[in-house]
Amino acid sequence: MNQTSTTRIDILRHGLPEGDGCLRGHTDFPITTEGLAQMHAAVEGLHDVEQVLSSPLQRCHDFAKLFASNLSLPLEQCPDWKEMNFGRWDGQSRESLWQTERELLSNYWKDPWQSTPHGGETLQEFDRRVVRAWQALLSRYQGKRILLVTHGGVMKQLLRILFDMPESASYLQRIDLPYAAHYRVTVYRDENGEYWPQVQWPVQQQY
Repeated sequence: MNQTSTTRIDILRHGLPEGDGCLRGHTDFPITTEGLAQMHAAVEGLHDVEQVLSSPLQRCHDFAKLFASNLSLPLEQCPDWKEMNFGRWDGQSRESLWQTERELLSNYWKDPWQSTPHGGETLQEFDRRVVRAWQALLSRYQGKRILLVTHGGVMKQLLRILFDMPESASYLQRIDLPYAAHYRVTVYRDENGEYWPQVQWPVQQQY
């Protein structure tokens, strides 16, 4: 039997971690005290969440654990919500990379779909991972109110998917998502099982 539903997902980027200025990727830098405060401020008043999902990296998970504990909510770690794997660039400072691999780095940011000089995830692989994570979330938590704690790269990639931008789109450097950035996606599922997402950014404080 088909039925309609609305799923609300509040998506939060981690706050300031250690390793500021680095291309963090999968490198597991811890969150700072300032970063935790940024995240708490970003979701102040958000009390009607039913489920918390988080990247397992501690710059996300440490806050997600605190938030879930404070509201007695279930928490699930989801590896697919981790940041992009930047291979041999992972964890290195942007300044040092610019000094040693300027041409490769410049070309990569201009057209990351065409090459993977760092040897980590291709942008196509990363994109598929985010699609898979998003589809699993909608399937498993249909009709729920979710807080998802993740990374800037993931949030940009999800915007590409939601706005149906072509893979050739140059969006990575055109979207500014500061620490503790927060946007909301409300997804209506119609009687035919089709999803209709709508992005709200900034989020109005009407919880």
